[in-house]
Amino acid sequence: MRSTTTYERGQVVVVNVPFPSQTGSKRRPALIVSTSAFHRTLPDLVICPVSSRPRYYRRPGPGDCRIAGWKHVGLRHPSVVRISNIVAVEKSLIGRALGRLRRADREQVAERLRLAFGL
Repeated sequence: MRSTTTYERGQVVVVNVPFPSQTGSKRRPALIVSTSAFHRTLPDLVICPVSSRPRYYRRPGPGDCRIAGWKHVGLRHPSVVRISNIVAVEKSLIGRALGRLRRADREQVAERLRLAFGL
């Protein structure tokens, strides 16, 4: 059955994010990066996991994007968007929505995505 919930790019949601090794998953926040027009008729959303691990936040790598307004979004700790772990997940795996990134954070993520894909 298709989800009737609407999702928007820039929303932070809770979802079971698969490990990069595909050996399991972990319930964690993730940023929706696909547009409504793209994922409206698809069963999946394109997301980037969000991590609060200090090693990523304190020294973000080229695949990480700090979230300046992490409290505004409803996150408990300083966090980064893990652009290096972009993944598609079924809408049925999405839990609750936490909030929406502020414009400056959305623009920074968009710029990192353009760099990652050479757009």
